[in-house]
Amino acid sequence: MSILFQFQNSDVADGEEELQEWRIYWVAGLALLRTVGHVLKKVDAKTSPNHADAISALWRGFQADRVNSAIFWDFIEKERNNLLKTYSFSAKLAWREDQNAYVEFEDGMDAFELFREAVYWWRHHLMALERKLSA
Repeated sequence: MSILFQFQNSDVADGEEELQEWRIYWVAGLALLRTVGHVLKKVDAKTSPNHADAISALWRGFQADRVNSAIFWDFIEKERNNLLKTYSFSAKLAWREDQNAYVEFEDGMDAFELFREAVYWWRHHLMALERKLSA
């Protein structure tokens, strides 16, 4: 969440010059978003048979319903692979008419907003998983 705070409360440009710090947070943030899934599957699933079953069901749901889990497949997984396997950024610095800078994808989508949505998507699934495991 602190990376999300950095995105929401930092400048990505100083005048017309790009500040490279946003790229560091972007790489770290995407790596952490993907790490949530790895830890669930590789670490938390070993906690108990109940955990293994619940986490396996969660992953099967992600795979079976790629429309409702598109933020994982089309953003978290894809962007993490772009960054960590080829160090290519899908997001880039852009300028609004009011001369304020922001980071967007080619389709014009606000990259930091999508990152925020991904954080809350994971939060939703983790809370549901916790409820299921505590029942």
